This record gives sequence, structure tokens and C-alpha cells, in this order.
Amino acid sequence: MIVDRRDFLRGFSVAALGFGVPAEAYSQAGAVSGQWDAGTLRHVLPIVSDTRMLIKASFNAPLSGEPVLRVGSETVRGRMSDTRGEHWHFYATGLQPGRRHTLALVADNGRALSQPWELSTFPGPDERPERFRVLFFTCAGGHEALEHLPNVVRNRLLRRALSFQPDAAVANGDHIYVGTLCGALQDA
Repeated sequence: MIVDRRDFLRGFSVAALGFGVPAEAYSQAGAVSGQWDAGTLRHVLPIVSDTRMLIKASFNAPLSGEPVLRVGSETVRGRMSDTRGEHWHFYATGLQPGRRHTLALVADNGRALSQPWELSTFPGPDERPERFRVLFFTCAGGHEALEHLPNVVRNRLLRRALSFQPDAAVANGDHIYVGTLCGALQDA
């Protein structure tokens, strides 16, 4: 059975498909001393296609105003996805296929919320790349108190996997909600 690559990727549309996202961007901010400065960003989950990006971001504290995501020279307004202002999503459209785009999260006062990073769109529907390397990983999340691997170890494993320069990363499993739930239980 031959599977068309677009049909295959469409089947994983709910997974985070990220090109060139720093490993630290997948981890909890401050959990790993790395090269990328997460700032106030706690999590970032990217989903991409050939011309669009959906970026879901959560922050260490509620934001007082509407943040924006800069994708190159374009500005995308954030939409709050909770009632406190800790979780936001950004939907960028009309992007060029198969290109690296510089992303930057900025607060309503113009202050950077994290260090910029790069994310690529998939090749266009008519493009036929010579190779396409996919990284699949699962269960990147989970709180250490529940006997999951420490964040430092998980981050090191992810950085090693990313050193093979995959064209896409498909993340599946417990990424955020277990850690968020444990944090809420500890605060209770």
C-alpha cells in the first residue's frame, strides 16, 4: 500500500509538527539551562502545514494584555484560550512553503516574552524534496514527582534526537497536562 505523504501528515494534524524548534522550546521553562532563553514562556506547541502555523503558548503567569507573534515581518495577534490569560494561541496564514520563519513572542508593551526561534513550513504540494526525515517521540511531559524521567534527561534525549536534523518532529503523549495537574495539586 502506497501512502501519500500529505495524507500521512494530515493524519497527524493534531500532533505538534515542528521544524527546527529548539529542544528547550518543548520543555518547561527554566527546567533546563540551555542556549535558548524561554523568558516567561512555559510551553510552546507548534503545528505547521505548507502555508500555516498554529502556535499554542502558555506562560508562567497571566499576561495583562494581548501578546503578538511576529512571523518574519508579519504580526499575528494572540487569542486567549483560558480565563486567566496564561494560555494563548496564534494562527499565522499565507506563509511561504518550505521556508524557515523567525518567530518572536512580544507582550502588548513591546517587551520580548522569549528569545526568538525558527520554525519551518512544509514543502508546497507540488514540491518533491529528495529526503524527508521525521522524528517521532512520545511522553515528553509528566511531573518528576510521579517518577517520570527528570526534565534534564528528557531534554537531553530530545536535543540528541534533534541533532540528526529532522525535517519535522511529531510529538505524541503527555506533554503538558500532567505537569500542570501536578502543579495544581502541589498548590492545593
